[in-house]
Amino acid sequence: MINIYKPKIVKTNSGTRVTAVFEHNLNENILWYEIDDKYGEYLTDETADGFVVGLLFYALKHGSDMRILAPLSQNLYYSINNYLIPLLVKIHGYKQIKITCNLLRHDPIKNKGAVGTGLSCGVDSFATIIDHLNDDCPEGYKINYFTFFNVGSHGDNGGERARDLFKERAEITRKYAEEVNKEFITVDSNISEILMMNFEQTNTLRSLSAVLILQRLFNVYYYSSSVPITRFKLNKKNTNGYDIFNMSMLSTETIRFYSSCPMMTRVEKTKLVAKYEPSYKYLNVCFYEENNCGKCPKCLRTLLTLEVIGEIRRYSNVFNLEAYYSNRNNFIATIIAKKQSEDNLKEIHNEMLRQNFKIPLSSKIMSIGFKLKLNFKNKFMGKGRVIKLKSMFRTKSIRNEAS
Repeated sequence: MINIYKPKIVKTNSGTRVTAVFEHNLNENILWYEIDDKYGEYLTDETADGFVVGLLFYALKHGSDMRILAPLSQNLYYSINNYLIPLLVKIHGYKQIKITCNLLRHDPIKNKGAVGTGLSCGVDSFATIIDHLNDDCPEGYKINYFTFFNVGSHGDNGGERARDLFKERAEITRKYAEEVNKEFITVDSNISEILMMNFEQTNTLRSLSAVLILQRLFNVYYYSSSVPITRFKLNKKNTNGYDIFNMSMLSTETIRFYSSCPMMTRVEKTKLVAKYEPSYKYLNVCFYEENNCGKCPKCLRTLLTLEVIGEIRRYSNVFNLEAYYSNRNNFIATIIAKKQSEDNLKEIHNEMLRQNFKIPLSSKIMSIGFKLKLNFKNKFMGKGRVIKLKSMFRTKSIRNEAS
């Protein structure tokens, strides 16, 4: 059994923190979320909503029921117990667990009625922002707050390196927020150190737990979709494929979550972003570095798309284009070899065909070798043999644009 106690708000040397003690197997620990003192009034201790969502994968991993010894939003209690937990159990093969709480809250938390979204300055993030700039967007749904979280996208298991990267990236995104005159809230947390789990498998719940501790502020929050709804998938490796379901399950009486731009592919979003002038200074997609390295899989994917649609020159100040061109032909070969098995690569390949993009001969030749290597690996791994093959295709993401 995991016991979660009522959250408390405390001041620290670095900001204002909301904390909750939780017990598991007679061991006591504390989960915390911290923001700048300027926004401390928006931290929520009326309910344990954010802590329940943040610790849900922890409970599933340990096969432990959760007893909430604090108020909990009734909508969240019902949705998690009846829909979200059974789904996660089915996807991951976890043991069925249950949440109990005798202090269910039925009424909304009084808040500022703000509208927010995560700001990473990536393609998905900018697409969300642009989509809500048009005149057709009602005033009550226009974004006035940006957020930036340290909940795993800067390093699965947290630690000081992840926290340093979080702070470095936050300063880049803060400049854009200041330029467009929007409020910018960063949230630090120790959730990664507690969960010790792969971020991609847990990212939606981790990110939205940090929003739920700000229910005194937000009435509407957009979580930037990275997978179009047409490719909805219950995927053990990544929660992104069923985010639109998660948004409904994690909404409360106070806050409504939306999966933004759910009909758009990554190529379509890139075309949209390429028309948005601030992106020429602030687009930031790199998996591993503070700035765009130009050679990681995400930089390569973004730059090749920009080249194919004729917009790459606009981004020469924010990407290492020399590194890109050194790796470009190799990456194009990867796309040709893997386009049938990876939707994001297939999208780019289809756009290359639409634009009559000239594929280098060297890429075509390399792709043959890549295909043979993949077929060889798939054939023998399928028979249960252990074959160690170095592959340029396997990379580990530590960046999620919604967080």
